[in-house]
Amino acid sequence: MISPTIPQTLGWLYESLDVLLPVAKQAGVRLLMENTPYCFRPTIGELVGLVEEIKSENLSIVYDVANAAYIGEDPVASLRLHHSHIGLVHISDTGSDVWGHDPIGTGIIDFEGLGRAVDSVFSIDSVVLEVIREEAPLLEVNNAMQELKKRGWRVD
Repeated sequence: MISPTIPQTLGWLYESLDVLLPVAKQAGVRLLMENTPYCFRPTIGELVGLVEEIKSENLSIVYDVANAAYIGEDPVASLRLHHSHIGLVHISDTGSDVWGHDPIGTGIIDFEGLGRAVDSVFSIDSVVLEVIREEAPLLEVNNAMQELKKRGWRVD
């Protein structure tokens, strides 16, 4: 019923990473921490701080632009500024009043600017479409791909 303190939570994170990072290194994979609005480290700056403190080539960030926009971050500026710490980008839209992983173009994300930022600092192979819909998910994915193309994204 009582939330743990930030120092306790960070302690558990460090203990977990002490176990997980050697396994990740042995397996030849990276662990990715995602920015999540209700997490104890929701902002890109806080996650970058953790990655820089831990200093492991097997630890990076998955940057979710809908999560970022919902908490008031500018995803375009954040991608450009922190791209060296980001291993993967999740894209979908969201409103500012209701958190979601909504269809492209239905919320507050600047997908034109985001596409230019992705082109300038990432490969499209580092981007994951994360539109979450229970009904007609394949249709939603196809619609999202068309919306991205309309907004200048080079996707197949």
